[in-house]
Amino acid sequence: MTKVGPHQKVMFAVLATCTVAAGVAHADVITDCKAAKSGEVRITACSQIIASKTVDRAVRAEALRRRADAYAERAAHREAIADFSEALGIEPGSASALAGRAQSRLAVGETDNAISDLTDAMRIGGQSAGLLMARGYAHLLKENSDAAVADFTAVIGLSPKNASAYNNRALAYRKKGDATRALGDYAKAIDLNPAFAQAYANRGYLYEARGDKLAAVADLARALQLDPALTGAAAGLKRLGQPADVTSGSERLIARGRELAQKNCAWCHAIGKKGESPNALAPRWRDLSGRHPVLALREPLSRGIARPHDEMPKFELSDAEVDTIIAYINSLSP
Repeated sequence: MTKVGPHQKVMFAVLATCTVAAGVAHADVITDCKAAKSGEVRITACSQIIASKTVDRAVRAEALRRRADAYAERAAHREAIADFSEALGIEPGSASALAGRAQSRLAVGETDNAISDLTDAMRIGGQSAGLLMARGYAHLLKENSDAAVADFTAVIGLSPKNASAYNNRALAYRKKGDATRALGDYAKAIDLNPAFAQAYANRGYLYEARGDKLAAVADLARALQLDPALTGAAAGLKRLGQPADVTSGSERLIARGRELAQKNCAWCHAIGKKGESPNALAPRWRDLSGRHPVLALREPLSRGIARPHDEMPKFELSDAEVDTIIAYINSLSP
């Protein structure tokens, strides 16, 4: 969340006296733009401020950033990018807007632009574990393994107990062909977070590649026990000849997720392994797992989807339904 300086606080307060004709009627609009729990309420309130003809440029930039944050939380990343870009047109030195735009650019596959934004954000505002982690992940997507290792190592320097940084650095080491260091980092990630299902799965895949079947089965089974939505772990156990009942839970999740996707999403998205989305602005589901850290989609799905691409209806999912959707999306990975 963008910090508001003293000048901006005063300007936001001044908005409370603006007329209805100017588009901002009272202080509740300002409060809602800044802090409403509902993303839709924040978007509506910030839109009123942005539409006002009498708003100071700094206040407009702040409202744009806050609306962009709300859009991003609802997975409306194209809208978020547009708002962050407009805010940066007003205040080019906003590290928070650069960082926010980078995250949304990552989500829509604009990896090079995301790396550029993250680098600029750190040049302006200094390094942080979050920004380094995001840039490291972007380098990982680009298969810039050395750069990814450097960023994840810097994260660990700032946050030595960050299990995700160790897991991600292990992925980068594996891409470099350094299995020994990768195994060491997976072990560290699991030591820091014994319930880290993805780290178990990733280590299992590496053991499988090295021909260590017993170790691979143990890790993949543990990963699936911790998170049945990890369909890659289920597929790995099948490859290793494990009985069907070990993976039956994941298969049920996938089937139910496919049903929900067909019912609620297929009219807009390409939800299968082939074909294009009926709505050109709606991402193909088979691309999602490649754009996002595994399971990162749980947050917007759990919060409720609204307005990611204009016509998309608002709907909410239970935790159990989120698991089925995630399992189905994961099953689409090559």
